[in-house]
Amino acid sequence: ERLYLLAQVATLEHKYDEAIDIYYFILDHQPDIPNIRFRLAELYSKQEDWLRAEYHYRLALAHKDTPKEIQHRIKYALYYIRKNKNWNLWFNIGIAPDNNVNNTTSGEQCVMTMFGVMCNTLDEPEKDVGLNTMLGGNYEFKLSDKWRLRNEFLVYNSKYDNKKYDDTYLYYVLGARYIYDRGDIFFGPTVSKRYLGHKEYNYSTGFMVETSYDLTKQLNANLTLSYTPTYYDDYSDILDGDVKSARLRLFYALDSSKYLIFKTGYEYEKTKDETYTNDRINFALGFGAELPYGFHVYAEPSVLFTNYKGDRWTVKDYEFKQVKEKDVTQRYSISISNRKIAIWDLVPTLTYSYTDKNSNIWQREYEKSLIEFTIQKRF
Repeated sequence: ERLYLLAQVATLEHKYDEAIDIYYFILDHQPDIPNIRFRLAELYSKQEDWLRAEYHYRLALAHKDTPKEIQHRIKYALYYIRKNKNWNLWFNIGIAPDNNVNNTTSGEQCVMTMFGVMCNTLDEPEKDVGLNTMLGGNYEFKLSDKWRLRNEFLVYNSKYDNKKYDDTYLYYVLGARYIYDRGDIFFGPTVSKRYLGHKEYNYSTGFMVETSYDLTKQLNANLTLSYTPTYYDDYSDILDGDVKSARLRLFYALDSSKYLIFKTGYEYEKTKDETYTNDRINFALGFGAELPYGFHVYAEPSVLFTNYKGDRWTVKDYEFKQVKEKDVTQRYSISISNRKIAIWDLVPTLTYSYTDKNSNIWQREYEKSLIEFTIQKRF
């Protein structure tokens, strides 16, 4: 109570950073106090730090002990944030040791011929250390009280000692955003370009629609639909086509310190060569928690089902066969970070992930472990 009063005094004296430090000190010992989350959100709103304000508002709103009048205030504050959050910029940089960067399995594939059994040795998994960087941002021009013109871009790059695995991806969208009481909708044309191994790989033009809506005081839904014609530089006769996708993300705040994130999506990729036409459906369920002493943990298991529509030749049971490939990829990841060791709001995060891909074509199966140390920044 004494610390709370000191934070209130600091707020009245417009010493917002000092008040924020006091509130976090309280949360270090008891991270599930909804009133402290609410006070933090109020301070971040005063500083126009909209992302942090929204995060703490949602956690405070979810707690059963939050008074009704505070709930109404938070709901209006979320609408106010949607109307005033007109720009964002983020980046992260990290080192990622990978024990199977080429996503392959070892062993031999053998086929029976008139001259006897002939075998071919498959590639061995390669180890490498990647340097991953990502920069993204958006800016909105206000057209009216509820309409905005939004620009958004993303640049992703990964570099390895073996340069053939280097990957660069560029993305840009320009469109209109409409804001209403419990959500918003954003739609517009998109362009993207990808380079693999420092060579042009593909580019795309398309259209996307994204909408967010607060279904209840604890549940927020985000739905993205996109249509993306894609053109390949070296494989145009085989891979050129289009991709249709739908992605749903649900954020459910359990209380003022814990939350769930459910993600699912469907993607249909049509190519000139039916062998590579496929559809994919994925499911993921993540759990995040604010822990004592500034720690934050997030764990997420996920599964991806991939079904190809055309037969492909493969070696199976010592003979060549035509098989429609069906894959199941499981991924398990856990991340841990601590805001107390942040420097200039740069927060280090350690992530471990394990991926296991099973297939009816065993040569396309693999396992891999990845440890990634990243430093993240949001403005």
